Amino acid sequence: MAFKIKAADQKRIDAAFGELTAQRNTLEESVRVFNEAFAVARAKLQPDVDAYNEKVDVARGMLDDLHRALEDEFDDRSANWQNGDKGIATKEWIDSINALAEELTEAALDVFPESLEFEDVVGDDPAEDYNELDKEAPGAE
Repeated sequence: MAFKIKAADQKRIDAAFGELTAQRNTLEESVRVFNEAFAVARAKLQPDVDAYNEKVDVARGMLDDLHRALEDEFDDRSANWQNGDKGIATKEWIDSINALAEELTEAALDVFPESLEFEDVVGDDPAEDYNELDKEAPGAE
């Protein structure tokens, strides 16, 4: 008995791969439509991201200016005051203003892909691999 795919199995598998290919084509069209909508949404989102980032820069600048001014005022105090309880508490408070400035984060769209790549969604076409598959084992006579 030869090792090969029987005609009835071949017919069922061909039908299944035909359906798979049709659904793959439908999915590919859906990814194309998604990418078009995504590009439109991204274009609408970009000006808002830019405006937000401008506000972040302004707020960060204000906090940086305040931090520098308070640091200068702190540095003008005596070493005894700076190393005392009030000085240490004040320094921690001044540092918290700096930390707040550093925590301000700009919005970024680069965390999103420009578009979906169809092959990244579903991988290579399995029908191609199936079509290249020998339907009979080597030397199966």
